[in-house]
Amino acid sequence: MPSRLFSRAPTLRAARLPVLLRLLPILAVLCACAPLAPDEAASDAKVWRASARSFIPYDELLQQARAADVVLLGETHHNPSHHALQARLLAALSESGQRPVLVMEQFDIEQQDRLDAIKASAASGDIKLAAYKALMGEGWEWKGYQPLLSLAVKHELPVLAANISRASLREVMRGGQEKLGSGEPQRLGLASGWRREQQDALSKDIAVAHCDALPPAAISALTLAQRARDAVMADRLLSVRGSKAVAILGRGHVRQDLAVPLYLKQRAPRTSVLAVGMVEATPPFHPAELAYGPLGQRYDAVVYAGLVERDADPCAAFQKPAAASAAQ
Repeated sequence: MPSRLFSRAPTLRAARLPVLLRLLPILAVLCACAPLAPDEAASDAKVWRASARSFIPYDELLQQARAADVVLLGETHHNPSHHALQARLLAALSESGQRPVLVMEQFDIEQQDRLDAIKASAASGDIKLAAYKALMGEGWEWKGYQPLLSLAVKHELPVLAANISRASLREVMRGGQEKLGSGEPQRLGLASGWRREQQDALSKDIAVAHCDALPPAAISALTLAQRARDAVMADRLLSVRGSKAVAILGRGHVRQDLAVPLYLKQRAPRTSVLAVGMVEATPPFHPAELAYGPLGQRYDAVVYAGLVERDADPCAAFQKPAAASAAQ
């Protein structure tokens, strides 16, 4: 019987002091963290509501967030304006007394014990923030997520890890969904309800994201991994059902036609979910093209907030090996 790659034990259990103590040697060398400062970029966001097919005030988005059981904030990674809007929404929900669970793709499930230990400790806010920083992987831009975790410390919000580790994903890519554990594909909703057109759409998205440079076998493996991540993220959200949850995920993970909301609906149809897709664009905006696709609605709301200067040609890295091979 294959072993599970992640634990199904209660995720918000009381933490053990020795776990936190193991963090202390590195805390002393981390810089002190500044308090959350107001960010005007969030107030410049343009919000488009899919059901109304029109732009709406930010306050209406906030009302929707207050009413939902699960709020999925799908960011473009490393976009300061998206992070500012996430913090603004989390602050408003926390200050209204809802005290949501902060669910983050930026932490792996295997780190949950240490996340619980940080929250349970009697350390100062700065020490707790330094501990969160120490846990966050190098691929994530700490300054973008610091305001969210500052709010978690201030309002004593639980922080729930949502991601599968890379090592665990590699197991799934090599050995299939069964590597999640005996019976897990069925429990997670991976074994049913997935249509051919969804498989084709996700495979196409992954191929395009990799500049059509990957062989079919690699696309198939990555599609398998993406589905596993989405199903497990949904499972993490369901593990705190009964509490409000705000999830910080990449935009692709919050798509209603392919990702986390799909598995939430399959397993907990009465759970109300707000899926917000945050994008980078300049006017004229075409939100309907983002909110809807061949498979139906993708997001409840599309938010335009901020532009980030990125590589002029993101596919150049894929083209170089091919050019080198052709020259030989």
